[in-house]
Amino acid sequence: MLLSGYVQATEPGILQLWIGMFGTAAPPAPQVFIDRQAAAPDAPPAFFPIRDFSVDGAGQPINHQCVLHFKVPDESRPRQIRIEAGGESFEFASTSLPKEVPTLMDGSFNILLSSCYSQPEDIDGLLGTIVSQIKVQPHLTVLAGDQVYLDQPLTQRVPDQNPERAHLLANKYYLNWLSGALRVPGLQAVLERAPVVCIPDDHEFWNNYPFAQKQLPDTWTDASRRLLGDTARALYEDYQMGGAPGGAGGAVRLNVDPLKMLFVDMRCDRDNQFTSLMGPKGVDAMNKWVADLIAAHAAGEPAVGLLASGQALFIDPPATDWSKKTFDAEMPNYAQFDVLQTAIGKLADNGIPVVYMTGDVHWGRVASGQDLQTGIKIYEVIASPSRLIRVPFLDTAKEAANSIKGIFGKSNPWPRHSDPDPVPDRFGLNHRFVLNAEYGQRGDQVAIVSFTRVGSGVDMQVSYYGISSDKAISQSVSTKRFELRSR
Repeated sequence: MLLSGYVQATEPGILQLWIGMFGTAAPPAPQVFIDRQAAAPDAPPAFFPIRDFSVDGAGQPINHQCVLHFKVPDESRPRQIRIEAGGESFEFASTSLPKEVPTLMDGSFNILLSSCYSQPEDIDGLLGTIVSQIKVQPHLTVLAGDQVYLDQPLTQRVPDQNPERAHLLANKYYLNWLSGALRVPGLQAVLERAPVVCIPDDHEFWNNYPFAQKQLPDTWTDASRRLLGDTARALYEDYQMGGAPGGAGGAVRLNVDPLKMLFVDMRCDRDNQFTSLMGPKGVDAMNKWVADLIAAHAAGEPAVGLLASGQALFIDPPATDWSKKTFDAEMPNYAQFDVLQTAIGKLADNGIPVVYMTGDVHWGRVASGQDLQTGIKIYEVIASPSRLIRVPFLDTAKEAANSIKGIFGKSNPWPRHSDPDPVPDRFGLNHRFVLNAEYGQRGDQVAIVSFTRVGSGVDMQVSYYGISSDKAISQSVSTKRFELRSR
């Protein structure tokens, strides 16, 4: 049996633990130790089969997961966590969230932002090594989509039916979530660094989900797309969410005063009619998030919104139906994007600033927007990719050309990557926000987004870390401090 676990982000004073047991039809009750003291969960463990169709000779599922909750002191500090079950053990360090953003004299509230991880391109395991060595302790990790690439490599043959199809897709999660135990590159070191929120994007399913793709034969028929989508959704729920099935399509709410944070799934319930980005649970969560921010502000409390999802906010979307379906449909291509724009506009009307975090686009950027009506600022922070997927032939040609360039001059440390796209001029209903690029980052990367409490709001600073064996590139590069103040 193999054992794994990570802490999922939840409210201060609670440690929420995802536990996976692999290779046993009857998962034993785990014993959990926090700081070497035996800890009792709020409720007995309820294990659910991981829906990868892995079974024993009697047809019983052999891989399982559960989510347990433990009460811990409110203070946010590193905690040693040990899980024991069936003669196996798994140990790592994590933390819980603080109640509030500290002042500059007392430190900062730090979010590790990462997205777009291609495990085959991380041959040397650099992502885990560098994330583990970042000196700034994150209090929260946001994995903002494409934690797995279920549709890669393009040359793979995806079986027509389950269980074979599920076995192929689930193995990518298995390698990532148990990478430490298996001694292969993967996400386990990232999952262990701090409490985690996972947000899905298209490669949790396939490129530009839910649209058929010419390069992916397993998306060409309705039946195959349904099977592929259902299998991928089940695996996302089992590994990235945990607990009882059926939780995808919603949102996670967290508060670290004065930050009120919403992490919303805008992929699982997306339709192919350019109408819906979110299901009812996501819409309800966004409306409640807006109402809570406005109520806090009306009560004289500092209030700053933090919103995160899987695609860029400040972007020029594809214009034609053909390009939307063939390449990548963006959030602004959907009618329901008005819900998001309305929410941000309503917050600006009430004097409440917002930070939006995401990945997806394979470059990093910080951009700002100022509301012409109220002067309120919004910011977009992007960190992408942590390890870039490889495009056959094209990337090899780019690398060859860069090698030749290095003979006659200075080569490009990131020949396969692109520079950030220009920021559009305006954003929002009636184009009410004027946009401006603040910082751009090229290459494989993660970011630490740090907040400090200042008066009626917070200051934010973003530090980017290159995922490279070149120490000069992997050193952090920090932006200036950005002010988010409610009015």
